[in-house]
Amino acid sequence: MQISKENTPKVSVCMITYGHEKYIREAIEGVLMQECDFEVELIVANDCSPDNTDAVIQDIIKNHPRGSWIKYFHHKENLGIGNNFKFALQECSGDYISICEGDDFWINSRKLQIQIDFLDSNQDYIIHSGNAIFKSSNSTTKGRKVINASEKKIFQLDDFLVNNNLCTCTSTFRNTKICFPENFQKVTFKDWYLYVILLQESGKQVYRTAEVYSTYRIHGGGVMKSLSSKNYFQAHIFQIKVIREQLKFKKLMRSSKIVAESYFFELYKITLGEKSYLEAFS
Repeated sequence: MQISKENTPKVSVCMITYGHEKYIREAIEGVLMQECDFEVELIVANDCSPDNTDAVIQDIIKNHPRGSWIKYFHHKENLGIGNNFKFALQECSGDYISICEGDDFWINSRKLQIQIDFLDSNQDYIIHSGNAIFKSSNSTTKGRKVINASEKKIFQLDDFLVNNNLCTCTSTFRNTKICFPENFQKVTFKDWYLYVILLQESGKQVYRTAEVYSTYRIHGGGVMKSLSSKNYFQAHIFQIKVIREQLKFKKLMRSSKIVAESYFFELYKITLGEKSYLEAFS
């Protein structure tokens, strides 16, 4: 399947990358292997990588049979992860958007077909996601942990606030032409905030299948690895406060406090002490 210039893609895959020379080929080829009966475009936004990420992408565009799927942007100056993510999302022209960052990769060739079939047939849902497996730089196939392996399948906004239930590299959602709030750039975990915005604005639900779609890679150059334990939890605390401000609705504000108490309490208390934790949410 090749994308025709006359046809608008049904799905836009959003892929941001920075310094992913070792990983970007696997990420892109996981998208290009998709077996589906609709048009796909892959938006790749390279945030001025200092390594050979650009050369790898150019080689794929030139030599892969489906290289024409790729719509490539190579920024000459670094925008930062938040601005690059926002830029890539705004370049997506499809009815649906699926996300895969440049250091993760898909392992199910039917991922998009399954998700779009579901969303086309179920208008009450805005997001479809699945499970992923962890892969660290020194891991083998054996013993890899499955992310989000809970039995629950259907989530509303309150559920998501409490549990943060989605793994981004598995998620596909309706392209609603999001109006990003000004504070979007301030938070660390922009995918989480994106899903809150989608759920709040649409009033729709999330469906998560137990099927494993993707691999979530953990490596020294990743954003999560770059944060100390203290900074990691402080970033979550700040994010919860921003979400609280955004929702401006008592019931949901209460739920966002539950997020902190149920999801971060033990780890944060161990890291910074119970007094610091209580002060953070006073």
